Amino acid sequence: MATIKEIAERANCSIGTVSRVLNFDESLRVSDEKKALILKIAEELQYKTISQRNAKTHYKIGVVSMYTTLEELEDPFYLSIKLGVEKRIRDEKVELVVLNDTKDGYDFNKLKGVDGIIGIGHFTKADIKAFASITPNMVFVNANPNPAKYDAILFDHDNAVREVIDFLTRKGHTKIGFIGAQEMRESKRIDLHETRYVLVEKYLRARGIYDEKYIHHGGRTYHDGYRLMKNIIDTDELPTAFFIGNDSMCIGALTALYEAGIRVPNHMSLVGYNDITNAEFALPPLTTVKVYTELMGEKAYELLIDRLKGREIPLKIITPTRLIIRQTAGKPETDA
Repeated sequence: MATIKEIAERANCSIGTVSRVLNFDESLRVSDEKKALILKIAEELQYKTISQRNAKTHYKIGVVSMYTTLEELEDPFYLSIKLGVEKRIRDEKVELVVLNDTKDGYDFNKLKGVDGIIGIGHFTKADIKAFASITPNMVFVNANPNPAKYDAILFDHDNAVREVIDFLTRKGHTKIGFIGAQEMRESKRIDLHETRYVLVEKYLRARGIYDEKYIHHGGRTYHDGYRLMKNIIDTDELPTAFFIGNDSMCIGALTALYEAGIRVPNHMSLVGYNDITNAEFALPPLTTVKVYTELMGEKAYELLIDRLKGREIPLKIITPTRLIIRQTAGKPETDA
């Protein structure tokens, strides 16, 4: 049986860090990437904590992510939701089957025998049909593919976008851009963040300050944010503030601005999205929208258990968001 020492050696970190990650110690300050690596190694080695070894399995649940394991490291949003599920079932009598996408698609055979599935992210109709052939009990997180049939956990996009636009306009910004985490996956053809583009346009138009030349379509990673901001700088069509679709891209954009001698927030304001662990430690620390990803994971598990106990009516839960004001957004330079 695998040991914590083996996991620590493979993850290149201390035994104490591994133990605290596996026991979901909330006081531990470690990056989402390191958490993901430790959990991935633990899964590969089939490691179980003492409480997991002592528990008698009552349910078998599949947790399926639309991301590959590499994509989860590049953009830890869905990883944080998965951590919420794993944290919630820590002391429960549950066997967990974790499945990520791969370049060859999902290995649905791994889900055979599960009582229910938590789908994290967006899935094709074919994927959902395959899940349904395994079990009728499904909860989707950050997607709502069939409200009349399946439970869903969403967060309040509308409030998040409105709060950011309100914040920036109160600061005096009238030239506000948006770099969205839009991604058309070749295998799925899914536009992941179309809703946010619509909302940004809605609230900027309501204030009479929408300008299409400041709206940019991006990817999802640090490197995407860096590349896009470099290209934008080269066009010399810069707004005074950018709202960016996730924190990984925002940190990449921050690096590009720094290299170009454009100071944040003196010359450019940035607001990110998700409040990942790294956001607080960026230089300067990111102003960003906090999404309660772990809570979404916890509630997804609770909804699924409720379904397994006999509830028939599908439910939808919308979790709140909150603007975390740090140091990357200020007044536009002309107002200084």
